[in-house]
Formats: sequence, C-alpha cells, structure tokens
Amino acid sequence: MYDVINYVDCTVEQHREILALRNLDDVRKWMVNPQVISEEDHFHFVESLRCNKDRLYFAIYKHGILIGTYNLTNEGNGVWERGIIANPVIQGRGETAKWEHQILKDLPMHGVKSLFAKVKQDNPRSVRYHEKLGFQEQSRDDKYIYYILQLL
Repeated sequence: MYDVINYVDCTVEQHREILALRNLDDVRKWMVNPQVISEEDHFHFVESLRCNKDRLYFAIYKHGILIGTYNLTNEGNGVWERGIIANPVIQGRGETAKWEHQILKDLPMHGVKSLFAKVKQDNPRSVRYHEKLGFQEQSRDDKYIYYILQLL
C-alpha cells in the first residue's frame, strides 16, 4: 500500500521533495531543530547515514506522492527513538496512522522492542496522535512530553 524507501536509496529528486517537506513552516515549527536545512547539509547528512546503522530514515510514498518521513535512532537495548513528519496535505485523514501501522508491524522482526518519542507540549495534534496510537507518557519537562510505545 505504501512505499517505504530508505533515504540512502532515494533519488536526488526525492531528496529535494523530502527537504521541501521538512522545511515547510508548518512542519519546522514542531521540530526540535526548527531551522531551515540547506540542500548541501541535507545531502551531507544522507551520506552520513550510509555508514551509520544506528540511524534509519525513510521516505513514505503513496501513488508516487511523498506523504511523510519516518526516522529511527538506536538508543540501545531494543529501544529506538522515533521521529515522524506527516505531509500537511494528508493530515486529519487517518493516513499517517495507516502508514505508521505498516511500519510498526515490521519493527519487532528487526529487534525493535519499544519506541521513544518526544512531542512538544504545545502540539495538541501530535499529542492526540501519539496517545491514540498507544504511546504511553513517561515524563515531561517544560517543553516536551516523552512517550514510549512497547512493541514486544
């Protein structure tokens, strides 16, 4: 149903689409690093992923349209931090949950036992999304809510 493409396997044009999505104002404002990323920095980062098995980044396509990105960073002991970007064009339609469920069902086969997520407290859409998906709040600080989702 969805094409999940590792960043290291994406074409130059796909990377430009990913970067354009990541740099949208409505996307950046919810990120830990809300700064605009240059094309040069993006391609340098992608090159660094080729040698790093502890960071995985994927572009999610449906019918040839970039609908989101998904990234995982190994925190050790089967725990991975998860980051997600949903294309604002598809938000509010349940599409993001569908493609994330597709990814989640395969993660335990790769040794992923649980996912950790950090969500800005002032992002109610993301807070509702994580809770609906089954993430459990572990803690919070003045800026973020820290969630965990047990897969195994």
